[in-house]
Amino acid sequence: MTDPRPESSPTAATDRRTFLKYVGAGAAALGLAQPEALFPLATTAASSDADRAALDGAWTTRDGLARWTPIDYPVPLPGADWPLAEDATRLARYAVQDALVLPDGWRHDVVAEWGAHYGADGHRVRFGYNCDYTGLTPVNDGSGDFWLFVNHEYVSTRPWYAAYRAGRGPAGETVPPAMTVTVDPDEPLRYKYGRVTIDGWRGGGAESNHRGNRVDVTPGAARDALPANVRKAIHEICDRGLREMGVSVLRVRRTEDGRFHVVDDARDHKRIWSHGQTGRVAGADFRFTGPTAPLLDAAPLGTFANCSGATTPWGTFLTCEENIHHTVPERVTPDGQMLPMQKRLFGGRQERVNGFLEDDDPTPVQFNGLGNGLDAPLDGRHYGWVCEVDPATGAMQKHTGLGRFRHENVTLRCEAGKHLTAYMGEDRRGGHVWKFVSAEVVRDPADPKNSQLLTRGTLYAARFAPDHTGTWVPLTPETPLRRPEPEHCPSHHIHVPARWVGGTVGVGDTDRDEPQLEVDTWTEIISHFAGRPFDRAQLGDLVWPDGPRTPKEPVTKMADDDNDRRARRQGLLLLDASVMANCCGGTPTARPEDLEVHPEDGSVFIAFTDASESGDGSPDRRIFPDADYRNSRQYGAVYRIVERDDDPASTTFTWGRFARSGETAEQGGGFACADNLVFDPHGHLWMVTDISTSVQNFPTARDEVDGTAPGGKYFPGVFGNNAMFMLPTRGPRAGVPHIFALGPMDCELTGPTFTDDGRTLIVAVQHPGEQGGTRTADTADETQTHVVHDRAGRPFEQTRTVPQGSNFPSGDAGEPPRPAVMCITRAAADDARA
Repeated sequence: MTDPRPESSPTAATDRRTFLKYVGAGAAALGLAQPEALFPLATTAASSDADRAALDGAWTTRDGLARWTPIDYPVPLPGADWPLAEDATRLARYAVQDALVLPDGWRHDVVAEWGAHYGADGHRVRFGYNCDYTGLTPVNDGSGDFWLFVNHEYVSTRPWYAAYRAGRGPAGETVPPAMTVTVDPDEPLRYKYGRVTIDGWRGGGAESNHRGNRVDVTPGAARDALPANVRKAIHEICDRGLREMGVSVLRVRRTEDGRFHVVDDARDHKRIWSHGQTGRVAGADFRFTGPTAPLLDAAPLGTFANCSGATTPWGTFLTCEENIHHTVPERVTPDGQMLPMQKRLFGGRQERVNGFLEDDDPTPVQFNGLGNGLDAPLDGRHYGWVCEVDPATGAMQKHTGLGRFRHENVTLRCEAGKHLTAYMGEDRRGGHVWKFVSAEVVRDPADPKNSQLLTRGTLYAARFAPDHTGTWVPLTPETPLRRPEPEHCPSHHIHVPARWVGGTVGVGDTDRDEPQLEVDTWTEIISHFAGRPFDRAQLGDLVWPDGPRTPKEPVTKMADDDNDRRARRQGLLLLDASVMANCCGGTPTARPEDLEVHPEDGSVFIAFTDASESGDGSPDRRIFPDADYRNSRQYGAVYRIVERDDDPASTTFTWGRFARSGETAEQGGGFACADNLVFDPHGHLWMVTDISTSVQNFPTARDEVDGTAPGGKYFPGVFGNNAMFMLPTRGPRAGVPHIFALGPMDCELTGPTFTDDGRTLIVAVQHPGEQGGTRTADTADETQTHVVHDRAGRPFEQTRTVPQGSNFPSGDAGEPPRPAVMCITRAAADDARA
């Protein structure tokens, strides 16, 4: 089925010849929601008959047919090869596995795993925790080796502590200081927060500055009041945790069968984290580039919260700093300082189910504030950027021209004679879709000097229109302010800059919980702050290029700016990019995770993970109509945009929806929470999912009260463990998800990367056992009941057995789970039969 659209759709006005056909005829034939406002793709990316023949023997055919037999999946998929009437009988029982489940004929091998040391004596590095983005590029020394680049996003505290306690942590390291979060019977919200205990000291009650599951470590009286052993323990936990993040750069070698292994005796492996690095070549520097660089008073120490990224055509890697607010303060003042009233808190987040803390395991699920508890706390302004790392030297540049926000990913369009363009997603509810366009054009895509193109250019936020057109809005001082429209968002609020003080404020319907100001009140404040009516104010009026001032001081108007002061305004806007985009009409979206440029036609695919609301914000329901909490399609979608005239520097585009989440019975694709994307050698889209750990396999009773009905918080539990799908971009089943892999317990699959020859898929397994911890020989599977819908919308009961905890990748009971990077190839026996 196709969503209704206005007869006057500007699809035709933009380029009728391009948009005459949908690519999703196969999806429509199977009852799946048909893509909107999309366009045909070229037939193949292979350059010769020989290349095409080789690729046809790997993952997919040119027409998007899967070259494997689908694995078992807990809910009906739109492309199921059995009669609809058999859905209930075939899926009456389902067994979840603590394994990376692949189709018959395929194998997986560990390339690198947490805690392992790699390198020659005297030059060994330890592989970090929670792997995310992976990238491969050749080493330019004639060896035939590759650089494997891996992001490390955060620490899953339960399995991390468990490994140390079991004596299976990294060699030579002691157990970190003890830390727990338990129910606090004295607090009315005890079931929500709990109370932290660190090294035997328990956080205080109502009369203390140290309350709940976090401790105030702001330099000053509260921090000094902590016992000396607690301050020391907090510093050690923070230091140890931060060293698990950052990036790893490993030299790897490929065997004849397509598998990869780390070159163990290499002397050029590298690790970079937030306040240090190992394996860096002497003299390699860390620096900021772009407009905000002059406003920051020191070189960046390192990086953390590294989520997705990209491999550049010139052989470097881009890594994105995402959820920095979990580690350091995020908010800034109008003159670019850290907001002074932000407390620095350290603690641990306990898991909640239906609002109640778990009591059976007091170990926190994740840390909060690791950058705050160091003896020298980290400066939050130094994080939230896109960083470029040279794998040969370990040098790192943070490109401030690409903005400071919660970067999920970046992808490049780099073509000779065109402007270098970086597309980015901001993974927060109400976050934006972004692009950066270089000031100069690319001459040679492989030229290392292209790094300089990322230092000068313009950052844009996407404004999506309901008629399937869109505009790129520049984040520049001269851009006019635009009245926020929170009435179109389910949460009825949008975050904008708070002035005069700094930070942010929610504006919207103040009868609801989140908004703090009516929109009209905020616009009046901004008019006074800018010294001109709101409808004549510009983005540059929201910042102070000359330092702090008071409401009584005269306003320095933009018209009086010299080049120097305009440059400072530009740097300040980029330092607080997310809320600035909300002031000039950037569209609040549904948590954009990954964006990828199609290798054949330059269109951009966007994975939106979640259309629900939170205190962070919510999407514009005119663009995300499933953000209404009444159906299973709320949990994300894949959209697609095409630039006008195929010009990456264009300021207008057309957009459409390529695939929906949700149940097949509701015209969904049978998945939830689209995340990382990658294209295979034939240009077909591969997607991994990111269902939250606490929601995976949550028993689905379809009860409106407990959140298990479609649209509820826990409903994605019906889809089981996180998965990997292939979605053809053309052919008879275009847009139809084909299941390829399922991850082990409590994990998500991340960072899929195909090798150029199409023989190998690299993928990371992040946070296995995050909630259940280590599975022992005595741990019994949990038997659950789920109410599932068949493809006709009829409910049936499914009995599901679910392992508790994980032992991935070893599979040995009692062995703590470890995040790992895997390579997937055809199994040797299958190759021989072929």
